[in-house]
Amino acid sequence: MKTTESGKNRLSRMAAKEVPHRSNERFYSARADVKRACEDLLHLLRTSSAHQVAVADFVTAVNRLEQELQTITPDVPKASSTVRDMAKEVQHLQVAETWVAATDRVLERLGAKANSTMRNELLEGQERVLWCVRAQHWDGELTSTTTQLQALVKEAEAHAARAAS
Repeated sequence: MKTTESGKNRLSRMAAKEVPHRSNERFYSARADVKRACEDLLHLLRTSSAHQVAVADFVTAVNRLEQELQTITPDVPKASSTVRDMAKEVQHLQVAETWVAATDRVLERLGAKANSTMRNELLEGQERVLWCVRAQHWDGELTSTTTQLQALVKEAEAHAARAAS
């Protein structure tokens, strides 16, 4: 049997979320998480194996995110959801950096053993990802181009493994 006296109902839980100091705490917590994620990505970029132009593009993107983060205050409508979206954008940038760096590594590993078609596909895929980063298409378009680049890199890695043995 269900008793309504012992537990909170949905309306009381929603009302509890509307307590101003709690929503401010959640906002500042989410903002601190995004700030930390940006710092982690900047540290990752300092040690990245990607070429310098790609690293510069990613650093510029992270700096843009950090500037946007500074301008958001709790009084802005939907501030918490905006900050959560920014956290997702940082994650998309991290994944993109991983595969851009992997592209550089596999191209270096292949060296002269890569056929021109594979090399061109990898470079074009990498350039599409970097274009999305430059154009600030960090969510939908960046995700699909990064997925395409991931498939190309995996195929090139398999080719490199076959060529090495």
